[in-house]
Amino acid sequence: MSLTVFGASGRTGQSLLHVAHARGHRTTAHVRDAARLGDAPATRVVTGSAFDTVSVTDAVRDADAVVIALGLHRDRSTALYSHGTATVVGAMRQHGVRRLVVVSEAIYPPHTRGPLAHTAAALYRLANAPAVRERRLQDSIVTNSQTNWTILRPTLLTHRPSRRPPSPPALRPRAHAFSRLTYRQLAAQMLDVLDDPATYHRNLYP
Repeated sequence: MSLTVFGASGRTGQSLLHVAHARGHRTTAHVRDAARLGDAPATRVVTGSAFDTVSVTDAVRDADAVVIALGLHRDRSTALYSHGTATVVGAMRQHGVRRLVVVSEAIYPPHTRGPLAHTAAALYRLANAPAVRERRLQDSIVTNSQTNWTILRPTLLTHRPSRRPPSPPALRPRAHAFSRLTYRQLAAQMLDVLDDPATYHRNLYP
């Protein structure tokens, strides 16, 4: 499969490139700075902003599927999630690419379940209101995109190996607030759902 990854230089994106390479997939990494990929393997690298229609359209060319793993670190009020996702979806429409997998969060309603999760979500919304608004806008763009979309919503990602194997992604939010998953485990789950029509138009909770 030929896979285009947006946010490829982040922890999730780099892990996805490593796992995809191990499984024999071809990958195009879209990044602002190619040096930030480190040793993550990519068949092709396209540099540019997620807001840049030209580079985004080039990256989507010849793709069988697209993964959006954009992440905000410093300025969490920027329109990266909404504007960036809209730009990617437009490029997919132009090239006739239908499969889309998005990495989001399970930290705001209706993607929380149980008292502890609800409390954690309330605190998160107080501290990160602009980012939550951006996530909601991204959700709307994805679910109305007329693509075969899947949104994965992990809660706690880590590089530290887990003591137990990960459960398959659930169709409902998990009752515990801090389900730990490694970046590599999330990457494997993303690749597992790529060609599974049963995951189309669903939110999944790793």
